[in-house]
Amino acid sequence: MNKNDIDLYKQFVKTIFKMRYKGSLLGFFWVLLKPFFTFIILFIVFSAVSGRVGNLSSQEYAIYLLSGLIIFTFFNEGITWGLNSIMERSDLIVKINFKREIVVISALTMALINFGINLLIIGIVALVLNVELSLIGFAYIFLICLVMFLGMYGISFFLSIWMVHIRDLAHIMELVLQLMFYASAVFFPVEMIPERFRFIVHYNPIALFIQAVREALINQNIISLKFVLISLVVSIVVVIIGKRYFKKNILKIAEYF
Repeated sequence: MNKNDIDLYKQFVKTIFKMRYKGSLLGFFWVLLKPFFTFIILFIVFSAVSGRVGNLSSQEYAIYLLSGLIIFTFFNEGITWGLNSIMERSDLIVKINFKREIVVISALTMALINFGINLLIIGIVALVLNVELSLIGFAYIFLICLVMFLGMYGISFFLSIWMVHIRDLAHIMELVLQLMFYASAVFFPVEMIPERFRFIVHYNPIALFIQAVREALINQNIISLKFVLISLVVSIVVVIIGKRYFKKNILKIAEYF
């Protein structure tokens, strides 16, 4: 991107930030409050059961639950905002000539900013609860974050175009994301799932990312490295293919606005 594109990207991010929390009394604090209150409710309900089944202490379950919520929230926001990125900027797309992919990357940047802030909260909670963290673990989490971001970026190229043609896609994706939330063992140990159904979690990439982050945070273990590296390659390929698809089809969507 040239300087003008970078300036436009920054302006889009600022505009999305303002629009996202316009008219809200608490504004940006909702980034912290939404996962925090969800965390409190689920912690109260499931902490005792998770301690018995998953052999987790209260401190470990707090990090276990919070990390799962934050990783899935990152995925949920990235997909949802990427899906709606073109529709939310349709007025500019039909009037101004600029690189349309900036709209997609700026929408995903908001999800990345929220994730960064929430990750800082995990660090603070871990410090308060005396849960030891490692630099290697955090470095691995950043790698996972990069892989997820690239994957969502590539997927958003497709979803944002499809959304213009199929408005019901927003409702379909909302249902899919809700199902994925329960299929990712976000708030309960995998051991609570009957053996015959555990394949749902084991073959769910988001669940594998969440589990890798939890192991890095709680036990300072690097697991699923091969899966993460393969996912990185796949994500890069999806970005390349998605970008070509996006450029080919973005010029044909003006008539649908």
